[in-house]
Amino acid sequence: MPVYFARGGQIGPGGEIELRHRQAWHLFKVLRARPGEVVTVVLDDGLEHQVRLAQLGPDMVRGQVVSSRPSASEPRSAIHLAQAIPKGSGMNEVCERAAELGVAAIWPLLTERTIPRVAPAAGPPRVRHWQAVADEAAQLAGRRVSPTVQIPMALAAALASLREQLPEAQMLACHAAEALVSLARVAWDPLLPTVVLIGPEGGWAPGELSLFAASSVTTVSLGPRNLRTILAGLVAVTVLLARADDLEPALPPAGAR
Repeated sequence: MPVYFARGGQIGPGGEIELRHRQAWHLFKVLRARPGEVVTVVLDDGLEHQVRLAQLGPDMVRGQVVSSRPSASEPRSAIHLAQAIPKGSGMNEVCERAAELGVAAIWPLLTERTIPRVAPAAGPPRVRHWQAVADEAAQLAGRRVSPTVQIPMALAAALASLREQLPEAQMLACHAAEALVSLARVAWDPLLPTVVLIGPEGGWAPGELSLFAASSVTTVSLGPRNLRTILAGLVAVTVLLARADDLEPALPPAGAR
């Protein structure tokens, strides 16, 4: 059963919760839920609330909280995926799969060899669409939060923003070249924020590699095979989650009531 995010939602004085819009439509039309069924709802408090459904309709669903507990579904490693925007609908797939895996944020990159160029006016509508894709994927995966999709940025601007927001972050740029340390073996602390940078299909340009060297970004290898850009980031995130033991089965959360 998916988790439903109710941003700005609150528990009423009698323990009631309302779900509206897409969440209500999904429960009513897609899952064909019925009164008496229990679903998981996450509010801004970050807790998982078990809600017994009482009233259902395509625009509004109302239920009663029967129990609440901290979530055990979020990785302990805060991984930010900085992804060169793929051509076509590739960014949709990146946002969907990365949200399912558990990334903390998605940073669409405009690199020297990025094929699609996002005009300033087109940026906000695209980000809203990508965010909606990530939100739905995170809910269906049973996550507690959805990754934030940032506005598309040029590589240098993204690195500066990341350094400002995450001064302790470990920066790892995946690059197809010989004699690089593997992502599976590079020195890495899973308890510190991590940024994984993925280039376009044509790879990083020489100037971008020089920028990494000057910006304390470590270039790493994903192995001897060339991976498509929409796959490379997902492989990198999976490798790090495995190294952090974040792919192990979740234990019952402490403090459940």
